[in-house]
Order: sequence, then structure tokens, then C-alpha cells
Amino acid sequence: MPTDLANIQTIVILLMENRSFDHMLGYLRLPAYGGNINVDGVRDDQTWLNAVANTWDGQAYQPGPLLEPRNPDPPHERANIATQLGQVGANGFPLDGFITSASGDSDVMRYQTPDKVPVLDFFAHNFRICDRWFSPLPASTQPNRLMAMAGYSLIDGNVTVLPNHLLVYDWLNAHGVSWRVYHQGFFPFFSMMPRWLPEIATSDKFREFDRFAIDMELESDATFPQVIFIEPIYTDAPHDEAEGTDDHSPSSVTGGQRLMLDVYSALLRSRHWNNSILIIAYDEHGGFFDHAQPLPVETVAAGPYLSFPTTGIRVPAVLVSPFVSKGSVCNAEFDHTSILRFLGQKFGMGGGYSPQVDGRARVGSVADVLDLAVPRLDRPQPPDPAVIVEPARTLPAPLPPNNQNVEAFKQVAQQMKDQYPHQLATKFPASRRVLGF
Repeated sequence: MPTDLANIQTIVILLMENRSFDHMLGYLRLPAYGGNINVDGVRDDQTWLNAVANTWDGQAYQPGPLLEPRNPDPPHERANIATQLGQVGANGFPLDGFITSASGDSDVMRYQTPDKVPVLDFFAHNFRICDRWFSPLPASTQPNRLMAMAGYSLIDGNVTVLPNHLLVYDWLNAHGVSWRVYHQGFFPFFSMMPRWLPEIATSDKFREFDRFAIDMELESDATFPQVIFIEPIYTDAPHDEAEGTDDHSPSSVTGGQRLMLDVYSALLRSRHWNNSILIIAYDEHGGFFDHAQPLPVETVAAGPYLSFPTTGIRVPAVLVSPFVSKGSVCNAEFDHTSILRFLGQKFGMGGGYSPQVDGRARVGSVADVLDLAVPRLDRPQPPDPAVIVEPARTLPAPLPPNNQNVEAFKQVAQQMKDQYPHQLATKFPASRRVLGF
């Protein structure tokens, strides 16, 4: 029986980076790893493996277990993804260009195993997997994050400064819904959109993640937010950690597992658990192999670029809530705008979210995943943090000294230094050391 959305009082959203469904959760149906969750994932049938293999330099590479904890960052801009999909035909896309796009790096065909992703594995066995969740656009991080947070994108590739969009933050403000961002890194993602710099610098709506657990436990209901966005440490942004916690290659997935565990543990311990939902998804596939055909959902260009005839490639998504059945799989079709549609159903007072979001063909709402009318009485206890195994430190350092995004965040820091020197020094103290201020 569907969940009455009035029973959902706390919504937590965590959008990770750059991994495909097969790469992260495809192992769930394999007998070698238990095989007791029937997702549309990787198979051990040789005919299937032969059919999905990608060829490079005359050799066919089938999906197989990941050997190294860190991988080079595969290309994943719009043109690269077109190569990965291949030329569409009568049977859809061949999905045969992943290794070609990665210039021969066959690791893009490999998948994680439960020992590498123990927290995601815990979620899969205790809550609900969506195995038909797609990135909205066959494009890179920024366009897909804009689709997730605005319902449209004015760009089809990564840029240094984000153009102004009406974000979900604006929508929530307009509908009188309280919200907050907890960010692990120095600056949240939308510091790359200049309009948000004053609020990021001065508003209590943007808090460091270290406050999340104590706020969940002790903050008064009078000020506690209804919608919470969690942001990881972005690999492609300045930080003083060994690697990011966003799962963006070349970072390993270890930091992301720790972040998910911290978020879940804080939510489970809080008085908000029985009326909560935690949504975890990945912004796009990051160049890693997936065998599922993208959805034939056209996205009309909102900016000066060609429209997209399909969604992007399938990505992992899990819903953690007492309102979902244990160890279950939802096979309905979703993308990141499903979160916005859910918010529109919950808070839109009958008006939905927006015509662009509500009219998106074939794409459902997160509300469709909630399958229990009353919350479960069990409270699955989180795994011991010791199950998260740190990768060997003898491997090469994962973070390049500079890239386009690092430079963009440095520009943000300079603007904050010029306009909000006290806030930069007090709200983001670590940035002074890392960014040289």
C-alpha cells in the first residue's frame, strides 16, 4: 500500500558522483556474492557476457570484478558518452564504446564487490534499490546536477562558472519549506553559481557536515529543516583530505562509504527516523560500463545546445526509509527529476513542481518507491565502521594538483575573501590553509 506523504517529515538527499549501476551494484544478482537480490545487474551467463563485451585492439573485454580500489577518471562529457553508447540501431544502442572512450582502459568494464561497498550492500539488503534510475542527460556532472536541482539545464557540459538557474532552494523558499545544506568540503557545489555566494557565506542554511549528527539529535523542531541536502568532499575541488568522499574517480569509494554510514547512523539515532526518507543517487555514470538502455526521454534544450533524445546512462539509487520493504527492488523508471516531482507532490499544494518536471515522459516520482503504509518497526543497525577497508596508501595520490574545477573553486574563495573576509575566515577556516589565504 502506498505511503501517505503526510507521514514523511524529514527528507535527506545525497547525490554522489560518477559511477554506473552495474559498476556499483551490478554484483547483487551474482551467485558468487549471494545472488539473493534480483536486480537487473551483471550476469554470469557466458552468452550474456559475450553479448555485452566491449572490444579494444581486437580483444573483447567482459564485465568482471574490480581489482584496484582506484581508477583513472574516465572521460564522460557529452561527446564521450555518445561514443560509449555507440550508433543507435533497431535494437537500441550497442553500448560498446566504453573502452574506446577510455582509450583502452578496460577497468571501465569492471564492477565493485560487496567487500568494497559494504554500506551500499547493507542498504541493498535492508532497504530498497531502484534498478531503473538514470542520469537525466547523457552528459557530464554539472548538467545532471542542474537537472537534479533545477529540473532544467542551460548547459550541456562542464563550465567554470555556472549560469544562473532557479534552483530547488528557490522553489522550497517560495513554498515555505525549510531546508538546509550540510557540506563536507570547504564550499558547496552551488558556490560555482555567483548568485548564491552571499547566502553561502552568511546564511545558516549552509553548514559544515560536522554539525549534521548533533543537529539531528538535539535541534528544536521549530528550526529543524524539512529537506536536507548532503554534499560530499568533491574530488575535483580544493580539499585537505587524501581523497574525495564523492566517489568521483580517481578517488576510491572508501570515503563515500564512510559518508553514507555517517549520514545513516545520525538519521537512525534521531527522533526523525520514523518519519524520514534518505535518497542516495549518483549524478552520472562517470564513463563506467552499464548494460541497460537509456530511456527514450527527450530533453528539449534549455540553452544553446542540441536537444537530448534520451536520458543518460543508468546510475545507482537507493531509498533508505522505514516506509520501504526490506531487501526489495523497484523496477519503475526514474531519473533525478523524480526527486523534484516528489517534492512537488509533497509540498506543491496540488500544483506539482514545474511543467518541465511534472511532464517528463516515463519518469516517475520517488513517492512511487515508498511501498509501506506504516513504518517498519525494525531499525537495522549500521555496519561496524571497521568493515570499510581503506585502500593501500602505496598507490599514486588520486588528486591532480590543479584542474578546471579546482581553479573555479579558487576563484570562489577569492571572491569570498574580497567580499566576506570575516565569514571566510570563520565559516571556512581550513580554506585559509589549503587555498593560501
